[in-house]
Amino acid sequence: MPTHLTVKGVVLRETPVGEADKLFDLMTENGILTVRARSVRKAGSKYAAVTQSFSCGEFCLRVSGERYYLDSAVPIELFYGLRTDLNALALAAYFSEVIRKTATQQSQPQLLRLFFMSLQHLSQQDRPAELVKAVFELRLATVLGMAPNLICCGVCMEYLPEQIVLRICDADFVCADCYIPRPAPEGTEEPVLSGSRAVLQAARHIVFSEDNRLFQFRLGGRSLHILAEYAEQYLLHRLEMYFPTLKFYRGLLMPEAPA
Repeated sequence: MPTHLTVKGVVLRETPVGEADKLFDLMTENGILTVRARSVRKAGSKYAAVTQSFSCGEFCLRVSGERYYLDSAVPIELFYGLRTDLNALALAAYFSEVIRKTATQQSQPQLLRLFFMSLQHLSQQDRPAELVKAVFELRLATVLGMAPNLICCGVCMEYLPEQIVLRICDADFVCADCYIPRPAPEGTEEPVLSGSRAVLQAARHIVFSEDNRLFQFRLGGRSLHILAEYAEQYLLHRLEMYFPTLKFYRGLLMPEAPA
């Protein structure tokens, strides 16, 4: 007999099916569910908005075997601001792809909250997109159990040096005075980034703060660029994955020069 399940979640992506149906991947606290919504692509469907990508809502699902069907839904947040900014929309697509490739079927409420808060700040445009991206990437690594060691210098144990070197492969940092370059394969460089105390404090905040304080800091200028580069390099190194949406997002920021 079919049963029913009520969940809160954010739509990761949607796929048209047939003439009027769609499948959508729904990120919930208990993992990703693939849901079939019947007739929602018809003109006037009351569930069209809440089942589109990056919409958050409460969904009543009918469960039949291992399949889920939409019975009803109530929108919580539709993030309309994403639809007015192509860069924000591309970044949301990147976040979605990362989650789809890393989420498990275990309970991951922190992952859902991270996705929701990141979309919220992108939509409201109350934080630089570069900062939102850095927070998402570094916090995601933390939620997945791959947080870097940012407690103290890996050599002299200094807690808050003025200048630091962030080591991607070692997942730690050292004081600028303690850093000694190591041999790397021919034609390559050891993946490190030089930064200031402000970069270290921001990275620590992302890794260690409570969810409700995650975005409660400010950083700008060169320090923000270094933090953003570090967060991206660190996550990609740990995941060892390729994300086409990230390439697309980068292309929007730095379009290729005409031939």
